[in-house]
Amino acid sequence: MSVTLYSSYWRSFGAVVFTSSQNWTVPPGVFKIKVIAVGGGGGGGGGYSSTYVGGGGGAANVVYGEIAVVPGMVIPIIVGAGGTGGTGGATPTNGGGGGSSQVNPPSGLYTDPSAYVLAASGGGGGGAASSTANGAAGGVNPLPGQMFGIQGLPLLLSFYGSAGNAGSGQIGGRAPVLAPGYASTSSVVYGYPGNGGSGQSQYYSFGEGGNGGNVNSNGDNGMNGVVIIWWGD
Repeated sequence: MSVTLYSSYWRSFGAVVFTSSQNWTVPPGVFKIKVIAVGGGGGGGGGYSSTYVGGGGGAANVVYGEIAVVPGMVIPIIVGAGGTGGTGGATPTNGGGGGSSQVNPPSGLYTDPSAYVLAASGGGGGGAASSTANGAAGGVNPLPGQMFGIQGLPLLLSFYGSAGNAGSGQIGGRAPVLAPGYASTSSVVYGYPGNGGSGQSQYYSFGEGGNGGNVNSNGDNGMNGVVIIWWGD
């Protein structure tokens, strides 16, 4: 899904928000875009059948970049899915890791399927509950480092990124706001925690890690990522 907003200047300024993966065509008159991408949050770990809770999933990276484009280019946009919460019970499981949100090379100009222009890594999954620990918190992911050019001309003109916050005990990590270690308390998209999680985080936002499962309960899924593109400012 995407939502596009245009000003009265006939596409000289505009923005589009991607909440699902799709191809995007660069509008007429646009030669540079700005991008914020947030990966999918890690799922919370499952709770044990008695006493122990699961660990909270880690939050995704947040990255910003400016990319050189040409009108009519078709650019694949990938939106990372949140990791699946772990299963609770006598043999609880870890939460799944979140997916990467990416702006991939323009269609037909680069053949490496693993290449990307800009990417935000997903958060790590929370650990399953055990008798020795209440589940390991989701890990903080490294920043993406692949910045490349085509025929000697760089696509990525500038870049900045922040690592996601790890889960804290049973609570999923929050996605940063382009500042290392920043634990965001605001949410862009609201959604209530599932029945399995601790419920101590009232709202979730893009890229947030899922809470770990309560005793004998599944962990919450991580929140999906997002890619936001704008131009003309």
